[in-house]
Amino acid sequence: MEKRVSRLKEEFKEEEEIFDEKSVKASRALIQTFLQTAKAFRLYEANHPILLKFLERLKKDFDNYFAEFDSFPLSVGEHRLFFRGKVVYENKDVRESMAFFFFKDGIREIKFLKGLEFREVVDFLHIVRRSESVNRLEDDLVTLLWEKDFSHITFGTVDEFLESGSHFVPATEEDFVERLEFKGYGKEAADEIDLAKEREEASLLVVESLKQLLNPSPGQSLAQACQLTTDEIEEINRETEEEHQADYIYLLIDNLVEILLHLGDDMDAYENMISYFERTTGSVLGKREVRKAVAVLKKLNDTMESMVLKDKQIFAIRRILDTFSGPRSIEALGEAMKGNGEVDSEAILQYLELLTKKGIEPLCLLLGKVESGKWRKAVCDVLARLSREEIKPLVKFLSDPNPFLVCQVLYVLGRIGHPSTVKYLGSVVVHGDPKVREETLEVLKKLGGQGKDLIQKFLKDSLPEMRAKASLIFAKVAKGEAAQPLTGIILSKDFFKRDYEEKASFFKALGETGSQEAIPVLKKIAKKKKWFQKGKWDEMRLCAHNTLKMMGVVEGVDSDKSRQKQKHIARSIH
Repeated sequence: MEKRVSRLKEEFKEEEEIFDEKSVKASRALIQTFLQTAKAFRLYEANHPILLKFLERLKKDFDNYFAEFDSFPLSVGEHRLFFRGKVVYENKDVRESMAFFFFKDGIREIKFLKGLEFREVVDFLHIVRRSESVNRLEDDLVTLLWEKDFSHITFGTVDEFLESGSHFVPATEEDFVERLEFKGYGKEAADEIDLAKEREEASLLVVESLKQLLNPSPGQSLAQACQLTTDEIEEINRETEEEHQADYIYLLIDNLVEILLHLGDDMDAYENMISYFERTTGSVLGKREVRKAVAVLKKLNDTMESMVLKDKQIFAIRRILDTFSGPRSIEALGEAMKGNGEVDSEAILQYLELLTKKGIEPLCLLLGKVESGKWRKAVCDVLARLSREEIKPLVKFLSDPNPFLVCQVLYVLGRIGHPSTVKYLGSVVVHGDPKVREETLEVLKKLGGQGKDLIQKFLKDSLPEMRAKASLIFAKVAKGEAAQPLTGIILSKDFFKRDYEEKASFFKALGETGSQEAIPVLKKIAKKKKWFQKGKWDEMRLCAHNTLKMMGVVEGVDSDKSRQKQKHIARSIH
């Protein structure tokens, strides 16, 4: 029998714990909506659409709560609200804290009972708003609430004289017992004394252990040795604040977007909302909290894609999205990229993917400063995506004084391959930096026949390796049209004096054209002998012979005696 009773007690205790956990969870959601609505009452007129939306949600949350539970009791502390001894709200800012708002007028408990009519909730919130403007010598919140005589809302209060000298309000039985000054007589008192001695001895042991661990300097107290530095205090405060605000920002985003969707036709309201998001963006990015910024962006994008919106709503959301793509936001994102692993790389990549076309110019400026190859590639990928249909915002940076930035922009233009790109490349063909000219040549190669005229200009570049590379690209894109310009350069007065590598490239390029008109010229060079600078001309003959072979022409050139001479020339060159 005893075992059965014990088992029943355990089962009852487990069920009670499950009930408490479930009720506390439900209360947190309800208290959040309740406090938001209370704040909205202090900000908006009774018929304002934003306030009406909050009231609608509060009614729904109360209905859902009372479908499972019979009462919604809240204990009021100075800065906290408790539900069944568990903290469900805390705010130490006395100007904003709803807990302090009730506490200062002596309210220690507020209980909403099942059967609550929503009219009572609205009347309660009206009284809360009204109490802020009454003469405190004539009326207070408690008086106003008692006068209303609610049927399903009850209050617990204390007299002011009981509050003198202390702000402590016990939320649980343990808190109450802990604060008792008189513990009892007899055996209980003796036990208490023994316990106090044990605690004192344990405390001495802890102090000695700390001294050994911390090793204070001579003359330094243990308290001084344990004292935190200013930097350590700031770090702890920052981490605590981040933990406290971790989920708040996401709830705030949902609420703000919902408010935006219920604004009327007043453009000032939209401008205020846009301004708020701008400040929020600057704040989270300034702290390198990229993940929070991504949450805002995703919420706005999802809203645009999943709902039918009014023109003013679309205008407002696009303005907000453009804010995230503005110069300040991109500059802050660049600072986050310098974090060297201190920030979430995945969040930065997600942020980049959500940028609008307004981000093209700020991203270009960022591209000139980014040192990490990983982030340069990521930014280039985004620029290629955003500029695919319109490259004008990009091409303006081709005249930037930073050659590195110009190279990056050229790389992006090559990725895009827009047909209008050629007309913007004239100035960079003769750019003073060879890396810029080389990147330009690569872009022209990707554009094919459209860029053949500009490629031809590279045949007269100041660098031999650039001319050699250009000759092969020119032949590839211009085909037969390239034969005459290439032949003209090969037959020019001092061409034979150039390095062998450059000459070999030009001859190979001529062969690549497949032009039959080039064959007589090549045969003539292959047979012609010069005694003046004989070694340089022999290189010309070898190049001509190899080009003829490449073109499948061997008649009159490929005799045994000729092959022997070519081998001799090749050995002498190498």
